[in-house]
Amino acid sequence: MRSFTELIDVFFGNYSEDYCRRKGLFLAYDSTGELVAQTRQIVNYNQELVKLDAGYILGGWEEIVIADRPELKDVLLDILRDNNWQQVRLKTIIQGLVLGTTAIKIGKDEDGKIRIGTVPLSGALITKLDDGWDIEWVTCVNNKAIKYREIFTDKAYARFKDGKVETSIPNQYGVPLMFMVANRTSVNPDLEDWQGEAEWETILEQVDEINSIHSRISRIEDRYANPHIIVTGASSAELKKDANVWYNPNKEGHVSILEYQGNVIDSMLRRIELLEVIVKNKMPELMLQDISATASGYALKLKLQTLKKKINGLKDTYFRIFEKIFELIILMETGQHVDVSYKTEEAIPEDTDSILNEMITLNGIGVVSLRTIADSLGYDYDEERQMIADEYRDTSA
Repeated sequence: MRSFTELIDVFFGNYSEDYCRRKGLFLAYDSTGELVAQTRQIVNYNQELVKLDAGYILGGWEEIVIADRPELKDVLLDILRDNNWQQVRLKTIIQGLVLGTTAIKIGKDEDGKIRIGTVPLSGALITKLDDGWDIEWVTCVNNKAIKYREIFTDKAYARFKDGKVETSIPNQYGVPLMFMVANRTSVNPDLEDWQGEAEWETILEQVDEINSIHSRISRIEDRYANPHIIVTGASSAELKKDANVWYNPNKEGHVSILEYQGNVIDSMLRRIELLEVIVKNKMPELMLQDISATASGYALKLKLQTLKKKINGLKDTYFRIFEKIFELIILMETGQHVDVSYKTEEAIPEDTDSILNEMITLNGIGVVSLRTIADSLGYDYDEERQMIADEYRDTSA
């Protein structure tokens, strides 16, 4: 099972000595074996990726539809507002993008009000049961470690504090009240079947190596930024000043400055450039940002299609769980079984020029109507026709 703690540390650039050694990243030791320099975060493409993906997934608005019982929508919206739903959904999605796995739970408090929230997985011990989940974690309160445990099954819910039962109630809804979500299906044998891959893992090796090379260059620059003078044929006792001076009294007299030799830094910088190209080729989000004004319509279309396919896949992963949560909320609150659909704004820009040219061509050969063209570009056909007619009357008067 993967360590979520290490994954989140690496995501935020907190490289451990053990991680660097296992991954072959930059480490530097002095003559006594003490660690004096190591890989640190210089670039954060991984964080930028998660931020962009979360923005594309959520967009600027959301729409909840309960087709069979629309009057229950207000009930649901009130409960979501009470639970700060906007924050819950953002935390749930970001945790999935960062850790590859996320979880959301639902229940009722002592007053009988429905509560929903993201389950923090970093540092937690999670066990998949035949009929649910067992999750343990430790929290520090007033410098005292407290161990919590929750068990979610399709028949009951139980909560423990330091081994003692705090809550134990039957589950009358037939499904565990915690929903685990795998961000992306993985074939990694080190992962359990309920774990997914983090979205940024596709560029993990390249980002690690870029940070490793940058850290190595930084170490070289620090080493030679303040030049050392090498004095041979004399001892420190024979000179009045010895700052930044290395003595070698066993050879003939000579004074020189320790300078960096070779052009390895140029080679390392070229390596970074190559790795950055690989990163951006794997990330349609950054590819789109780098498109020049002279990029061909076909190149733009390919990049948009790649990004849109990726984001739509992520939306399907998370939104299907949100729909189940909403349906369960209504069942818990009203006893009614309903079907809920959930969607958000399509935040990815369209290749308008390519779409327009394609639609005009199809309209010219009688395949699509003007209404279809207007709809595909996001315009209300009837409204636009009315406004055009009004403008024509105004200019004709």
